[in-house]
Amino acid sequence: MKYKVAAYIRLSKDDNYTESDSINNQKNIIKKYIDTKDNLELVDYYIDNGYTGTNFDRPAFVKMCLDIVNNKINCVIVKDLSRFGRNMGWMKIYLGETFPEYNIRFISINDNLDSQTNPNYTDELDFSLHALIYEQYSIDISKKVKSVKHMQQSR
Repeated sequence: MKYKVAAYIRLSKDDNYTESDSINNQKNIIKKYIDTKDNLELVDYYIDNGYTGTNFDRPAFVKMCLDIVNNKINCVIVKDLSRFGRNMGWMKIYLGETFPEYNIRFISINDNLDSQTNPNYTDELDFSLHALIYEQYSIDISKKVKSVKHMQQSR
């Protein structure tokens, strides 16, 4: 079966990102991965630059979901789970319910996760721990940013 791939890329302005998380690096990692597989065909890059992972109402994410509903894509690939999102509840809904309902294959390269080889991955402890850590990281960063802004206002 040939998979029509959505390469989903996200970078938050609050991520304190390293070069390894940059938009170009995520593109390169995903492209290199696709190039090694005969059954994967890149349809488009869906890029949310400057959007938090805690909110799933992101322009490129919404467009990707519409393309899923319209059968333009049947596979989503991300560099790692944190690029997909940082909200454990929404991640479980999309990855554990919505994507399987639409027969969407999901691949997280750095997490060595592929729903084709492990369709119940969202029920596993490893997935839950990763999702929880990513969510907590976002909460921690948000607190730090608010604290700095509050201190600046006080000055």
